Amino acid sequence: MSDMQKGLIPALQEVMPGAPHRFCVLHLWKNFTKQWKSKELKGIVWQCAKSTTVAKFEGHMAHLKTINCQAWEYLNKWPKQAWTKAHFSTIPKVDNICNNTCEVFNSRILQYRCKPIITMLEEIRSYIMKTMAARKVKLSGKPGPLCPVQYKRLEKEFHFANQWTPIGCGDNMGLRYEVHMWGNKVEVNLGEWTCTCGVWQLTGMPCRHAIATITHKGGKPEDMCHEWLSIEAYNKTYQHFIEPVQGPQYWAQTQYTHPVPPHKRVQRGRPKKNRRRSVDEDNVTGHKLKRKLAEFTCGRCGQTNHNIRSCKNIGVPVRPKKYVAPSTSNEDDHLLSQDEQALNEAEEAVAHVQQDPVEINLSQPHLSQDSDMELMVNICHNKVVLSQPNLLLSLKVADEEN
Repeated sequence: MSDMQKGLIPALQEVMPGAPHRFCVLHLWKNFTKQWKSKELKGIVWQCAKSTTVAKFEGHMAHLKTINCQAWEYLNKWPKQAWTKAHFSTIPKVDNICNNTCEVFNSRILQYRCKPIITMLEEIRSYIMKTMAARKVKLSGKPGPLCPVQYKRLEKEFHFANQWTPIGCGDNMGLRYEVHMWGNKVEVNLGEWTCTCGVWQLTGMPCRHAIATITHKGGKPEDMCHEWLSIEAYNKTYQHFIEPVQGPQYWAQTQYTHPVPPHKRVQRGRPKKNRRRSVDEDNVTGHKLKRKLAEFTCGRCGQTNHNIRSCKNIGVPVRPKKYVAPSTSNEDDHLLSQDEQALNEAEEAVAHVQQDPVEINLSQPHLSQDSDMELMVNICHNKVVLSQPNLLLSLKVADEEN
């Protein structure tokens, strides 16, 4: 898998003629978004790349053609077996569409790349040696036919397998099934380890349809995974090791002259180590995100995105600290209408208070059989009287000004 470098394509075909070659879809998508900024078109590119069947891929491409014919022509010119899962080769048993493995390795050796060539190669060799030794010990005593990572992938498919119902077709071997879910139908062949969705052939791990069929027959899905996904294949991968190397003081002396480093012209400024990021990526330095400040205004001219020190409007007088922006004519009219409405409501309330006194009789339920309690409230514009048996309370109402 490469990042669509033109020189690597003929070189790989010459060195490894039978190896399948893929493109990183992330870089393909970035080149695509330079010409077409629509979010709908960006999503269709990923839908085409993730399609595992030819029918789904052709459907997404037809939808893209109806929206933008030029975008369809751009994607159609690339070889389909290099960037979409529907046309991938089923030999590698890998469905990766992004070159994340190389990106992770490049980020790990970033601290070594700025050193001289011999020192850089020696430290990269030491890093690879330590990594292989640690991974060899990590899974040396793990039981089970599959690696822990493959078990996690299998558990995710188990969650969706409960929604599918397998139905046998009645063949002599009893290995072909038709799997249903809400009107969708796929064919699973346990004898050939194939499924209509194409995931089983592409990854070597049973898909959700195959898992539903295998469990229906009482089998174990982990027993029907490809041998390259097993823990045994993992241990065979790390059975080799990198030979240790002695220091330069123990190297054999030869009659040839020692290599001299080339003359290096030191440029001005601090050398850059981080790669140039695209527009859609966040500018990350190390492991910390860049701080995003809130929008601020200038204390002189009132414009945004600069302060008084970097202000270029020198002739504008400096605004006071407690500055209130002048309101427009529309805002003044709106505030005036609000004041008039509040004044009218206050006048109506005063007129209501100056009306005749209202007498309200509120009788409470009996507290006991012997005594009754009555509550009489006389509401006047200047006095409130509460009368109860053996209780008289007079409250004077404050003046309207207070």
